[in-house]
Amino acid sequence: MKARHRHIILIVLLAFVLTARFSVEIGEWYSIVIYPVVSGFLSYAASWIPFSLEEIVVVGAVLLLVFIIVNGIRKKIGFVKVLFQACEFLLWIYVWFYIGWGCNYYRESIYTRLGVERQAYDESVFKDFITDYADSLNSTYEALPNDLFYVGYDYFEDHVKYAFAALPPSAGLSAPRQWQHPKRLLFNGLYSSVGVMGFVGPFFCETQLNADLLPAQLPFVYAHEYSHLLGVSSEDEANFWGYVICTGSDVPVVRYSGYYSVLPYVLVNASQVLSEEEYRSFVSAVNPEIIAQYNAQRDYWNEKYSKILGDIQSSVYNAFLKGNKVSSGTASYLEVIDMIISFKDISDFFEAEFAELTCCEVFNH
Repeated sequence: MKARHRHIILIVLLAFVLTARFSVEIGEWYSIVIYPVVSGFLSYAASWIPFSLEEIVVVGAVLLLVFIIVNGIRKKIGFVKVLFQACEFLLWIYVWFYIGWGCNYYRESIYTRLGVERQAYDESVFKDFITDYADSLNSTYEALPNDLFYVGYDYFEDHVKYAFAALPPSAGLSAPRQWQHPKRLLFNGLYSSVGVMGFVGPFFCETQLNADLLPAQLPFVYAHEYSHLLGVSSEDEANFWGYVICTGSDVPVVRYSGYYSVLPYVLVNASQVLSEEEYRSFVSAVNPEIIAQYNAQRDYWNEKYSKILGDIQSSVYNAFLKGNKVSSGTASYLEVIDMIISFKDISDFFEAEFAELTCCEVFNH
């Protein structure tokens, strides 16, 4: 391709990305019309490769950028030309990121898509919520079979994908594809050291899961990450879908994972809303075995965590989210509780829908 034609294409794509950034209508159009086609193509291409292509792309991009600079210096082609080549290369990476997935940051919020007003809950509403939550958490734990975590991973995956396929079009998510399967990370230890449980790669639309995930975390984390693959950008909405999909399942381990995995967010919100005595009362209402499991899980991840690397990753990701119109940054994870309360009736509707569908029926839904 001639340089002039390449530059025209790059300018057009950049113009689209910038337009989507400042127009929620264009952002939503991308998520509903463009993204399903792009993600379907990229994820299908990636499905033929057994390992994570996203990490290969990142490492390869860094090496290629270094090559461009070093080669330019070696051939003495001039500072301005080397700078131009490096900038063009980075702009293509930028465009690939946003056309491949990133423009989902600019779509309508879930509140707008589902026509629900965000509720500023008061103390009494929150207390009602945590009372119901503690009851549900305890009852799902007590319903777990003895061989709780010996169910195959494919079983988790199938039930999560079936549930997403059952969501109504108003949810605004792409349709699950049968070839979209999670991949393990090549640099797994690095991700564990910064507390990353998984992510969706924007370059090939791959779902990546940390191999160190504990069994009780797997269904929720997979549902969270898979919602990103289906067009959800915000972390609170991804947590919300993880909660709705898992708690709406009739599979005990999947259902428990949904309630159990939002416990950290419930505890943080409870510590901010309740008095010290009320907070202790709430914690005591949760089955002690669940609290012990939660504390053991926290210790498990703390042993793998590097504070220096974790702080760097958290700061960078916080700045990245804020730069992509997520004003609360990494604190948005906690906002899942606001969303669960605001969408309580809709969550109940989804649970009822899932209960009426069998696995075979869902992909025909």
